[in-house]
Amino acid sequence: MNYQLIALLSFFLVGFNQTIMGQAKKKPMEVQKSIYIDLPPAELWKITADDFVQVDKWISGVNLAEGTGQGVGAARTCTPSYKGFSETTERIIDFQPTSSFTYQIVEGMPKMIAFATNTWKHEPQGEGTLMSMQVKMQVKGFMGTLMKGFMKKRMKGVLQDALEELKLYAETGDLHERKMEAMRKFHAKSEVTAPLAGQ
Repeated sequence: MNYQLIALLSFFLVGFNQTIMGQAKKKPMEVQKSIYIDLPPAELWKITADDFVQVDKWISGVNLAEGTGQGVGAARTCTPSYKGFSETTERIIDFQPTSSFTYQIVEGMPKMIAFATNTWKHEPQGEGTLMSMQVKMQVKGFMGTLMKGFMKKRMKGVLQDALEELKLYAETGDLHERKMEAMRKFHAKSEVTAPLAGQ
């Protein structure tokens, strides 16, 4: 057995691991998406911020949301519709009325994520609003670093879906087809599990 080769490979892997983990600590991942919504910021704010705890009304990524409060400190617990994801708790940490708010996921994140925040910005544009969502996420560990590219790509899709669903709901009061499908699946699952729970 070539012990020198094994030692060299071990040294390389340790060095590589430390390097990419160090890079992950320095630069949080950032993803931002925007969309124009034909509704003034103050009116859109009623849906996004004043109704923060009831995001499950319109977004397909959340089957059920419950919470209390408004402004800084308001918190909601969300049951996601995505497979393999656990219940999360999100708390508002910054609140600028009719302009922007930021919430942090304080419970339920995968172990490879050190922290994650999402800032929702409402910028006046003509008679409507340029609505932006900006996620900042810090990964940790070897797996977190390896998965960083995949998570960034996935997050872009999640934000785009959320903005499209918000736009339709805010402008028309209708639910997006993704939300309708998520609701059907959630209710079907609830009907199956309810009798089992009663046994």
